[in-house]
Amino acid sequence: MALTKLNNQSLTAVTNLGMTKLEAFSSTSSISSRDISVDYSAHTNFRLILNVVGDSSSNVDGKMTWKRAGQGSFDTSGYGAQGILLDADANHLNLNGTASYLHWTLPQASNRGFTVDFWLNGIGSSSQGNAMSCITNGYGLNNGVFSYVFGGSYYGATNATDRVTDLQIGFSSGNMTALHYTLYGMG
Repeated sequence: MALTKLNNQSLTAVTNLGMTKLEAFSSTSSISSRDISVDYSAHTNFRLILNVVGDSSSNVDGKMTWKRAGQGSFDTSGYGAQGILLDADANHLNLNGTASYLHWTLPQASNRGFTVDFWLNGIGSSSQGNAMSCITNGYGLNNGVFSYVFGGSYYGATNATDRVTDLQIGFSSGNMTALHYTLYGMG
């Protein structure tokens, strides 16, 4: 817990908006994907702050898949995914029930740098609906700066309230050459 002085008033404890730091990871080794456990009984919602760079593969999507409680593998179908590039009006995504993964970027050269702020709501519950939303910013590697907003979930009542226990992140092709993230749990 950090202590801070607010408006010259007495010191007050601040708890990082009720978030509990669960995991931090940092690597500059080349990997195709990374599995992240969100199997924490004390948390229903999560925040994942990600910084990633890919290899020289071109025109790839950033992707996230989910594994539900009791499953042995990640789902590769049944997602609804939406997204929009903020600096152009011709780059929209609207996949209702036909997505094979949740998107965190649309086709971009993967050797650009990406920062992604994920909000994962209800995924730790079997009675609440689950959803992902994120803002992705590309930074100046490979001469590009851009911003996307994405959202998505399981599509349909069968999976939409199943508890998610694991996330898998990566690109639709190619490898990640740098990956840094912090995972927080909430309520």
